[in-house]
Amino acid sequence: MDFEKIIAGKICTYCKCKTKIVLGEIIYPHKIHEIPRPKYLDKCFYQCIHNIDHYVGTYADNKTSLGRLADAELRKWKNKGHNIFDPLWKEKIVFKSQSEAYAWLSQKMSVTLKHTHFGMFTIEQCQQAIYFCEQL
Repeated sequence: MDFEKIIAGKICTYCKCKTKIVLGEIIYPHKIHEIPRPKYLDKCFYQCIHNIDHYVGTYADNKTSLGRLADAELRKWKNKGHNIFDPLWKEKIVFKSQSEAYAWLSQKMSVTLKHTHFGMFTIEQCQQAIYFCEQL
């Protein structure tokens, strides 16, 4: 499979099929009338054409994927990774900047800086990144 298409949200890693762009109201239909998440309703997501639980969000441009499609389990690990990693640079606990933090993580994981992002990681990579962060 084409790794660049996978991390761009164009191919579902689980089903090996193409994806489509949908609005957040499709991903979060139960959130339409709830106050906390209305910001996601007009946001675009890449979604698997065969399994609606495989999806990934986009950046503010509503075109650029935040990474690979994820199922519920991978989304859980990505979220856990961000919750542990982000304070290390956002609160300047260990790193002075986001770029410094990702450079460190890239080196620790032996992954190119371009591909060092929780949105691109597998479950195993998320777990590895979490382990390195917890060791700090």
